Amino acid sequence: MLKEYILNKTTLRTSNNYGINDIKLNLDFSNSNNTNNYEKTNDIEIITDEIDKLEIEVNKKYKGQFETKIGLPFDAFYKIKIKVKENEIINKPIYLNYTFDNSDIFVNQIEIECKENSNSKFIIKYNAIDEKVIAGNHLKQITNLNKNAKTKIAVLNLINKESDSFIAIENNIEDDATLDYTFIDLGGKNKISNYYTNLVGKNAVNTFNNLYLGNDKELLDMNYYVEIYGKKSECNIEVQGAIDDYSKKNFKGIIDFKEGSSNAIGKENENCVLLSDKAISKSLPMLLCHEENVEGAHGVASGKIDEKKLFYIMSKGISKKEAEKLIIKANFNKILNNIEDEKLKNEIIELIENKI
Repeated sequence: MLKEYILNKTTLRTSNNYGINDIKLNLDFSNSNNTNNYEKTNDIEIITDEIDKLEIEVNKKYKGQFETKIGLPFDAFYKIKIKVKENEIINKPIYLNYTFDNSDIFVNQIEIECKENSNSKFIIKYNAIDEKVIAGNHLKQITNLNKNAKTKIAVLNLINKESDSFIAIENNIEDDATLDYTFIDLGGKNKISNYYTNLVGKNAVNTFNNLYLGNDKELLDMNYYVEIYGKKSECNIEVQGAIDDYSKKNFKGIIDFKEGSSNAIGKENENCVLLSDKAISKSLPMLLCHEENVEGAHGVASGKIDEKKLFYIMSKGISKKEAEKLIIKANFNKILNNIEDEKLKNEIIELIENKI
């Protein structure tokens, strides 16, 4: 039975006329039973060569409230907690892979704790075997970085276009810690994401790179909020995307300089390429400031591919479609280069080519 949900509400409300404060979705969870779902789904595959440097806890049927800033609650979920031990350095990425092999709803929470002076890398990937699978992925990913910890995390939404993706990310970053986050958002007819960071420590750094694509009648709603408390802390949000056909995209990005965040830096940039006259792009970047001596900047660009650039490439004997692909992939390169696994990067590039 379909029920209307109001999701991904902005922290700071703006005029309802913009139609960007939140989204309304009709979703059907009437046949969803969390316990049965876990019995039907495969486990998340955890791959690492350096297991001795980690503490891993897995609860396949964790009973408790699953709540995210997106706004869809559940009463049980699949829970994984990974702790990188103090002073440990992990050179190769730790892979967490989940593949949907049947039509199901998967509710999962992945908590990563990086202890003091540790250095690590994670790649979290969601995929679907074929287009017949109609799934719903609900992920809450929590990262806690202790003093002077460093980690790189990539979340890859590669599920098929008939499924739904709800991904909520929450970070807490302490003194001198650095989090480099990459989010590749390609799969699902509804792609709803929420990114929250608390830069609580001084000299804390958070880089967030986001790549998205939408076509057909897909909906993308991105709600990103960064709170900066620590002195000399830094946040940089870079979002690159393209939408085609009748797809719709909302980008909401807030950087909030709190009292005490003197000499902090916060920047956000979003670039959306419109490949169709029917596609709709809405953006709402904001800077909030409660402190002196801070540096904030935001920029948004939304429009069609530059005709002169397109003409130049086509003059080399390349078709218009292929020329558009080249330009879009060029925009995406900086973000794609954060994926260190070449085989995985090529898989993402192939998906992008097929989707444009």
